[in-house]
Amino acid sequence: MCFKLLMLFCFLSISASGQSVGEPMIHDVKQIKAVVDSARKNKPQERLYLHLDKFNYLSADTIWFKAYLLEGPYLMPSTKSGIFYVELVDELSNVISRMKFPVRYGLGWGNIGLAEKDLPTGHYVLRAYTNWMLNFGEEAVYTTSIYISNMGSVATKRAFNSGKKERSSMVKPNEGPYLTIRNPVDQPSVEVTIAVQDEPKYTSECYLVGQSRGVVCYAVPVNFNKGKMVANIMKEIFPTGIARFTLLDKKFKPLKEQLTYIDHHDQLKMRISTLNDKHKTQDSIALNIRVTDQEGKPVEGSFSLAITDDTGVKLKSETKQSNIVEYMLKNAELNRQSDDSLEFAKEWVGYNWKDILNTAPQKYKAEPEFLITGRVNSTFKGLAQAKVSLFSQKPLLIRDTVAAADGRFIFRNLPVADTTVYKIQATNKRGGNFLVTLEVDEWIPPVFKPFSRNDFVETDLQDTAFAKVVKNSIASRKQQEQLNGKMLNEVNIAAKKIVRGSYNLNGPGGADQIISENELQKEGKKTLYDLLFQKVSGLKIGSYVFPPSKIRKFGMMINGQLMKVVIDGVDADLTYHYYQIMDTADDEREGMQERYQFLKTNLEYFTAEDITGIEVMYNSQFNMNYNKKFLSTNELMFNKGGGLTGVGGVSGIDYAYVEVTTRSKKGPFMKPTPGTYLYKPLPFSLPLKFQSSGYGGTIHWEPNIVTNEKGEAVVSFRAGALPATYTIVMEGSDMNGQLGSVIKPAFITITQ
Repeated sequence: MCFKLLMLFCFLSISASGQSVGEPMIHDVKQIKAVVDSARKNKPQERLYLHLDKFNYLSADTIWFKAYLLEGPYLMPSTKSGIFYVELVDELSNVISRMKFPVRYGLGWGNIGLAEKDLPTGHYVLRAYTNWMLNFGEEAVYTTSIYISNMGSVATKRAFNSGKKERSSMVKPNEGPYLTIRNPVDQPSVEVTIAVQDEPKYTSECYLVGQSRGVVCYAVPVNFNKGKMVANIMKEIFPTGIARFTLLDKKFKPLKEQLTYIDHHDQLKMRISTLNDKHKTQDSIALNIRVTDQEGKPVEGSFSLAITDDTGVKLKSETKQSNIVEYMLKNAELNRQSDDSLEFAKEWVGYNWKDILNTAPQKYKAEPEFLITGRVNSTFKGLAQAKVSLFSQKPLLIRDTVAAADGRFIFRNLPVADTTVYKIQATNKRGGNFLVTLEVDEWIPPVFKPFSRNDFVETDLQDTAFAKVVKNSIASRKQQEQLNGKMLNEVNIAAKKIVRGSYNLNGPGGADQIISENELQKEGKKTLYDLLFQKVSGLKIGSYVFPPSKIRKFGMMINGQLMKVVIDGVDADLTYHYYQIMDTADDEREGMQERYQFLKTNLEYFTAEDITGIEVMYNSQFNMNYNKKFLSTNELMFNKGGGLTGVGGVSGIDYAYVEVTTRSKKGPFMKPTPGTYLYKPLPFSLPLKFQSSGYGGTIHWEPNIVTNEKGEAVVSFRAGALPATYTIVMEGSDMNGQLGSVIKPAFITITQ
């Protein structure tokens, strides 16, 4: 891709007489370009696109995706952000889940499991963004619609209309001069017409500015004393994408604006081939991939590929979803007004002339990496040279730093982890914590406008081909389960006792005992401590020995297993001072009931009104995942029989876990300790390796295809167990400004 040099002037002709407009004011034109270039440099804009494996899912499916995060006019890998967020939102604007993913060199991939969310049938929205993108308005956020079937009947629903968003325009279409564009496909130039009728206030000079992706490609002064004016502007000075033409007055106020799409047909060419177009079920199939540029030269790049069963997946072209080329270059939010022009919309979303002139610092900071920052205070002012310590159990991490003169501190180069809770402790330079307070900068999720009626279109799925696709997908899954000897258990998930919003490591319903919100609503202000003894079967006060200590301690036990309390996914023992010491000297320092009293204080802080559910896990099938996450190395050393059975020792005592879900989702109560802070950031979601469900749907997903110097790559997969045809969708970038996308409908046929 190549931007041509700014045209400092061109000739505008009066269509009736052929006279030229006045002499161009080169100084002012250069000023426009300088202002725009400065804004683009100081506030580079990111575009985030998700390539999904498909757009319709069953409730037990997994959403697989690859993220392409590109920056600036040249669509290079973003250097601003190393983190992006993905939200699953229902049509009532409720955020079902919010996940955080790492992105490196503009690339990232991940997955979202749907099985544990108990979602009703209907349309949902995937929303993706970086923190930096929020500075440019909600229109900058990536959104796309998906359909989820909860194995039930296909209902009439409203589909999210990702192609239309409410936009405000600084330009009023029926006032002042008018500006029109003709963009014939077979002509090398764009014709821009400007006219004014009886508008004396526009007799002073204005400027016609042509931009693409935030770069000024064309700018000339315009004088309305000559009447109607026509400019023929060569398309070659613009890259492929939206060209934005704006009529500005001397105060940078836009008077009129229109957009048109210029296509040089210079995107990447992708070729996919196999030795045979027909294969047997369970065959191993190899795809040969070759990527070239418009001149046929091989291209190295990063690509993603989805292979789906046509029986149960709706084609991307049928869903009217944008591919990576359309989204990045044409912008999915634009509404086509005619065959060759786009009116009163924004090209690089969130970009307008007020933004250009605004030099104030951005509200939302870029996140190039995961950082922990904050400030140490003493009597309401920053505490210089304070020592700040950071502790994490899993992964095991101990870091120290010293606060700056204003008390600010920062921890860098932290590991990407999916379960981390940090304990931060600060002391003054003498090691004391008297009057020391600690503030940690918490990431605050953005609040988006609720969806309106205009965001959805009515779709009667019972009467469309899509209903058949969803039913086929369900039938295919049942057939596959039968082939595997596993009859599909058609239970009413809604009737299954689960705790919504729970952090249960076993998924919904994965517990020996569940106390639901309905049961808790009857208990009023009864404390959580009293509730547990009233509701949890087998809960008693007992004694135990924790090696290497030889002193017997007292605590709460369920069926003879020492009870651990986990509140909103956080181990309540995390802030217990003696929890990780386990030294023989501990026998003298820790009282026989000290841990019991610590937990009791936590449990008495909450009442039934604060809690939405309680889950109890004591059998190995349910407590194993908790042992893996919450037991320290020392605890695992004293397990029973070499298994993950908890404290064990001679008596072989296991742990039982109580997972408590609160309304606030803020975790356990902490007795305030000067200079300490329990920091629980949104954990990273790390990608899983794709495994085909075998029931149809997505047959194969490959998020990280890298072509070599010959532009070639090979992808292998195994065919499913049922006859079908497979469609292939491949997308990606050379990470140097060029994009590509290809769909191969029914490309492979599978027979018995």
